[in-house]
Amino acid sequence: MQPSSPSTDLVLLIATAGPIRVDSELIDQACKIFRTRLGVDAMLTPALEENLQLIPSLACDHQRVVILPCGFESIPLDQIRSAWWFGQLPNSSTIFLAEPWTPKEVGQWIGNRARSNAEHTKKADWILPAQDPASNAPWCERQIETLALVAFWSNRICPCSTVCAEASEHPESETLTSLSSTHIEAEELATWIIQRYLRCVRSRPIPWNDQSDAHWPALSRLHQELQLHLPSEYAQRLDEVSPRSMGSAKISPDESGRVPWDTIWTSFCDLAMAGGPPHRGKLLEPVSPEEIQKSPNEYASVVAEIRRGIELASGLTTCDSPYSGWVCVQCDSDQMAAWLMRAILVENISVRRESDKLYLPAGPNYRIDKEIKNVITSVAKTNHYWQAHLRSRQPPKPL
Repeated sequence: MQPSSPSTDLVLLIATAGPIRVDSELIDQACKIFRTRLGVDAMLTPALEENLQLIPSLACDHQRVVILPCGFESIPLDQIRSAWWFGQLPNSSTIFLAEPWTPKEVGQWIGNRARSNAEHTKKADWILPAQDPASNAPWCERQIETLALVAFWSNRICPCSTVCAEASEHPESETLTSLSSTHIEAEELATWIIQRYLRCVRSRPIPWNDQSDAHWPALSRLHQELQLHLPSEYAQRLDEVSPRSMGSAKISPDESGRVPWDTIWTSFCDLAMAGGPPHRGKLLEPVSPEEIQKSPNEYASVVAEIRRGIELASGLTTCDSPYSGWVCVQCDSDQMAAWLMRAILVENISVRRESDKLYLPAGPNYRIDKEIKNVITSVAKTNHYWQAHLRSRQPPKPL
């Protein structure tokens, strides 16, 4: 179902050089399916300099342009900036450039296609051109290496598939002729395009000038990696992550003389692993059993306050801990516990995990406005970001 509001994205599939090409009719069908699924304009164009007749006005009407190379060669940023439509984009527009095809991706795709056709054919031959159709020169060493890697990955998926090169006198072999423009194949290609599109928009937009071109590839990969660990609310906002702490929350007891742990924060500062500062400057380590034995009443009081604060501030359940010096927190799953453990550790709070349970430090000398608040804040803060991941349907990877 298409969204009610028009999309502000334009996806351009740009044909680039390489020894493997897919039928343009198949890509056109995949673009139509892509457009139906996401409500995003998508089209195949042979080259950036030939866009004039294909997209006379679309680029000017979209806030984001997402370029997906269809080939093994990358597109230089200066070629994008020299495209006729680049200067017509409003200043608020952003342009994303996806990585080119990799032999592994194409090989796995071919292998899956061959495996799905295994019931009908004993052997699937994927016909490739013997030379670059744009010139009479034979394949270079890089192209031969690319084809060898494609064959390797396709045969790992389906040993019955064979990637072979036809002689140059066969012009019909300039595409993967085994890929006919069927609806099923177009659906599979559309799914592949959607995956590349979603991965691309999580990267860093290309710079409008060439002053930071040298750093852009590394920054783009960094953005993609951070999106795996951060909620979707951080998308394209990583530059806004503050390097400073938001300041310490004020401890003000309520009418009963107890700290209202569920109301003292209006928001949380950025996680340390997102670029913000750790909650503590020094690692809060567990205390020794001898120290606990000297002050058992004070220790019990600290444990009770930490448990009360964690339950109020985070909504998580605490349990009786079998280990002296540790407070037990029950998580919803092993994955949640693993992610919280990692996030709490970079906040400079010692933490342990057993299955779906976390263990936080506690000691008889912990102060309400220092160590106790540190432990409670770290749990509340990290749980807040975990829940944000679930709301965005983008659960982070476990440790």
